[in-house]
Amino acid sequence: MNSRSSFVLAIGFSILVVLIAVLGFGALRRADTIYAQVQSAQESYLETEAFRRGIVTELYFADILVRDYLLDPSSENVQSHRQELLNTRDSLQQRLDHLSELVGENDSPRLARLQEEVEGYWDSLDPIFDWTAQEKSVRGSAFLRYKVLPRRQAVVNLAREMARINDENLSRARQRLQASQQVLHSFLLRMMAFTLGLGIIVAVLTTRRVAHLERKHDEQRRQIEETQNNLRRLSRRLVQAQEVERRALSRELHDEVGQMMTALGMELGHLEKLRNGNSDAFHSRIEEAKRLNADAMRAIRDLAMGLRPSMLDDLGIEAALQWQGREFSRHTGVPATVRVDGSLDYLSDTQRTCIYRVVQEALTNCARHAKAKHVLVSLRADQHGVEVIVQDNGVGFNANAARGGLGLLGMQERVQELDGTVVIASNRSGGTTIRVELPAGVVA
Repeated sequence: MNSRSSFVLAIGFSILVVLIAVLGFGALRRADTIYAQVQSAQESYLETEAFRRGIVTELYFADILVRDYLLDPSSENVQSHRQELLNTRDSLQQRLDHLSELVGENDSPRLARLQEEVEGYWDSLDPIFDWTAQEKSVRGSAFLRYKVLPRRQAVVNLAREMARINDENLSRARQRLQASQQVLHSFLLRMMAFTLGLGIIVAVLTTRRVAHLERKHDEQRRQIEETQNNLRRLSRRLVQAQEVERRALSRELHDEVGQMMTALGMELGHLEKLRNGNSDAFHSRIEEAKRLNADAMRAIRDLAMGLRPSMLDDLGIEAALQWQGREFSRHTGVPATVRVDGSLDYLSDTQRTCIYRVVQEALTNCARHAKAKHVLVSLRADQHGVEVIVQDNGVGFNANAARGGLGLLGMQERVQELDGTVVIASNRSGGTTIRVELPAGVVA
């Protein structure tokens, strides 16, 4: 996974985690707010209802006190009855004061009317404390029926109206709570939709990236397995090539050099016998011995040059390639041209050997398969490196199918060890071009 994809996925996961945290925190906070609103509305309703009921209760209690006072024929308990009514009045006034703190501005006019009715109720009771016992007996019943009870009923009606208003306030509070709940639901739905969408995007990106990595992993594993198989084939081919080379060397040494040395020994024996004899025969044997010696030297030189040309170390890569081109032409009859552009003196021994073996393998393949009429080997060197091109006008081949060949595989291995590149272009009618580039200053 590259750094850009990792960064994007990290940002996506971070945003997803933050959104989940915000969603949870926001839901908790809004739930706490709604709970506080519910609790506040409930407490306000219950407290208002309690004060309202208390007002009605105090009025009924005051009626009882007034009735008891009017029914009491004695004049001695006037002050005690009056004090009880004053205490009840103070308690009722405290309830009204608390109720004024609970109701809103819209309900203030009704509360003011209730206050006026209560004051009127208390004011209506003031004359009875100046009555005599006879006046209480005569006027008490009518006073209760036509003065006290209507006033009390007016206050009770207003208190009931306050109860209705309290119910309306509770209903409005419930509506506000429902609106807050709808806002919470909308917030949760939006956050859930956004979080779910982002999660799907992150999941899709992650799945695609993982699938891409799996495909890349499978491709790399296939390439590794193919490389391992090629290396095993190359190893077997190298072992086989060593055995073939050893057999060829043994055969060359035995069949050519050995026979020449045997013939040379026989000639030397004949020379021993003819040293005091016919001079013409002696000189003829001398010439034959020289020829055998020259043939033996040439065979040994050819073997040595086949293993590693001494001129590669003595005269350089250009001379070695020129000799290789001549040998190719001598053995195949196909003209081979070697061109060198630039100085090759800065090349290391490893690079020279690599170039020599690459050209050797390319010419060998050309001799075996190309059926070419002409081969061109060109080298171009500069401060950046060296470029080697081997081009023929033969029948060509399928470059993709032949890349697994051991000769080309060995060529690629040599070049890759020096951080170089190999490009093979070939078709059935246009011949083959092998291009090798080696950077300067690389030593394996």
